[in-house]
Amino acid sequence: MSIVQEQLFSQLSPRSIHYFNEAIAAGSIRSASDRLDIEPSVISRQIRQLEQCLGMSLMERHGRGVRPTEAGELLSDFHRERQASEQSLLGRLAALDGLERGQIRLSISEGYNDILAGGVLGSFSTRHPALQITLMLASVNEVVRQVFEGQAHLGVAYSPRLMPGIHAVASVRQPVHLLVRPGHPLTRKGTPLSVTDILSWPLALIDHGFGLRQLIDTVEVIEKCHFQATLISNSLATLKHYVANGDGVTFMAEVAAHKEIRQKQLIALPIDHPVFMNAETHVLARSGRPLSPGALELLHHILHTPPFCEGHIDTSGLPAMKGQPADPV
Repeated sequence: MSIVQEQLFSQLSPRSIHYFNEAIAAGSIRSASDRLDIEPSVISRQIRQLEQCLGMSLMERHGRGVRPTEAGELLSDFHRERQASEQSLLGRLAALDGLERGQIRLSISEGYNDILAGGVLGSFSTRHPALQITLMLASVNEVVRQVFEGQAHLGVAYSPRLMPGIHAVASVRQPVHLLVRPGHPLTRKGTPLSVTDILSWPLALIDHGFGLRQLIDTVEVIEKCHFQATLISNSLATLKHYVANGDGVTFMAEVAAHKEIRQKQLIALPIDHPVFMNAETHVLARSGRPLSPGALELLHHILHTPPFCEGHIDTSGLPAMKGQPADPV
């Protein structure tokens, strides 16, 4: 690297680059401001300083949002690669310390909170009390983004749209069912429900941005129908509460309502449609990015827990840390 280049990189503030990357990821400076809890003017000022330092524009406005210029794309790639390098270094340093300390970030869809927080993470933390776990609940698109950008070591999502750089470590079939209250007239049908059977009942739908909603939208296109919602929410708990207290129905995988089904507060009815029947849960990691010993050990725990252990497991895209097994199963 030349002296000029070294001087340039020394002037690139990590904070400014972080703010820039958040603005690009959020799609607007206002959204980044809300996410970071920082005044928009502060973010704008940091980005202007970056542009002055580099002598070129990094983002351009479109509509009510922003998008990166070609130079901005290069800076965003640099930011992600630097994060990956830092994580790799920290992982290797942690390997010298075994599993005695460190932090693991896990991003999941809401439906897996009970299984992971109530089961896997409890036993894992008992065995490794010095490891700190950050559990983030997010929509499916956010889970994929956080794993790709290195904000999460691992992700668990329902029916995500996979992209280059994201590796599905585990894939397990988890059909979409129709949740109804006990005694609901649809429980007497006795066969898997058709789309037509569902259309005449009050329907609660998960909001856009969730893998479940993407499946619902796909069925609408295929069947040339419209699921008219009486309630839309970004909370699975809200949808379940709505259904349990009336004749309303909602779409959901059994794994997201296993506690209510076990306690006989809700009933899951099968739906006769290939899109719903073949929906899958995925455990995600960033391709080619080594996992720290702690994150790899947590992955072992997840992959040995139902329903994640019941499907296809592929660890080939995950380089194991030195001294760690390449295949957890």
